[in-house]
Amino acid sequence: MKSSKIYFWALAGWLALGGCECEQGGLSQRLADLEVEPDPVDFGQVPVLTSHRQEVTLKNVGSAVVQIKGLSVVENSEEFSLQLPQGLQFPQALPPGGRLIFSVGYRPQQFPQNDQGQLLISSTDSQAPEYRLLLLGQAVQPVLLVEPVPVDFGSVRVKATQPATLTIRHSGSQPQNVQITGINLVDDGAGDFRFAEPPQLPRQLAPQEEMLVHLAYTPQAIDDQDRGELMVISDAPEQEQLSVPLKGSSHAPAIEAEPMALDFGTVGLGQHPQLSFFIRSRGNDPLTVKQMSLSATGSQRFELSPPALASPIEPLGQAEITVTYLADVAGEDNGQIAIQHDDPLRPQLFITLHGRTPTPDIDVVPDHLTLRLAHDSHQQDAEINVYNRGDDTLTISRLDFSNPQGSFSLISQPNLPADLPPGPDAISIVVRFEKYEQTFGDNCYLTIHSNDPDEAAVVVTLVGVYTP
Repeated sequence: MKSSKIYFWALAGWLALGGCECEQGGLSQRLADLEVEPDPVDFGQVPVLTSHRQEVTLKNVGSAVVQIKGLSVVENSEEFSLQLPQGLQFPQALPPGGRLIFSVGYRPQQFPQNDQGQLLISSTDSQAPEYRLLLLGQAVQPVLLVEPVPVDFGSVRVKATQPATLTIRHSGSQPQNVQITGINLVDDGAGDFRFAEPPQLPRQLAPQEEMLVHLAYTPQAIDDQDRGELMVISDAPEQEQLSVPLKGSSHAPAIEAEPMALDFGTVGLGQHPQLSFFIRSRGNDPLTVKQMSLSATGSQRFELSPPALASPIEPLGQAEITVTYLADVAGEDNGQIAIQHDDPLRPQLFITLHGRTPTPDIDVVPDHLTLRLAHDSHQQDAEINVYNRGDDTLTISRLDFSNPQGSFSLISQPNLPADLPPGPDAISIVVRFEKYEQTFGDNCYLTIHSNDPDEAAVVVTLVGVYTP
């Protein structure tokens, strides 16, 4: 093992000095206008699953502006990473003497292992427009062994819970105990990742001793790449803050309906017009529509075709539902279709329905009136006008006249039944109040019966007062 290690570092030094003649790989090129420090980037020994970062400086040592076209890890991006300054955009102009500082990270995955990567620097350097910066690191045995890394919960249905257990073990690479002082969810994936049982801390781990951390994943929405992070805080050398990635994906059916409302407008009495809406499957599981029914509190003058869906709707598929309006009774109809399905995020869906047929709409002016007489005035007439504010013929079928004190009489009334088309015209009814003795309030009630579906009977109240 020792000889292979010496060979690795000797090879790395040889490559960094330009010993390789492979022009295609770019390692033998020499920067002329740019200088990079350090070169190579050597992280040395790093415990597995521990992240280290180093700053790298690009400096323009030439006499003209150099354009930095891009920076990227092109070899072993699983263990080497790049972090650029916030707001940096390429191409980036670097004037003479100018510097660009960024950082490179190293997180070894397995030990014992000598790791190597390359960072591609694309620029307008006169001799090395594509310079490959060597990245080196040696993965060594950690004091704390964490398994599994990452914690992968797999694919879980939305709102369902999948458990997982994380094992933290003292590797025995040092004789001292390790104290774990914190295990924190620094990123819970918007609430999707959590502790199934809170860890008991602080905890002392002797060599070869282990502790278990019980986790749970309950996705709240469909997500192909759900990510989180757990941080283990201890006094283990080089592992004071040990990051453990959490990952999972979620699946579920998802429903969408369009349009959410069907308005048939005004249709002729006896007609049966049709409109359609679509139920779409927007999740990554088939969507099952369990039931479609008219809400009991709304109009029942609508029919669905088909009345039910026998098969689930596959993802990105849709089903067309035709609604027929049975306009067999005059008036206005408002209803709702309640759709029950298995989308866990939207347990019930409603489609609103509206339709009407042409109908009369009675309007009586006035519908309450007080007549006052005094001294030698013993009678007074009142005109009551009946209007049709609707869009179909109003038929006045009957008048009921209630005159308890006998002081009112009908002077003028239409021949019944009387038809009144929509418009500004009115049917007039004249009522007379006649009184010779003092009264503080005689009452009269005129009830007008019609074919208005909403107001089949309108009561007009008249009050008569006479003061000698």
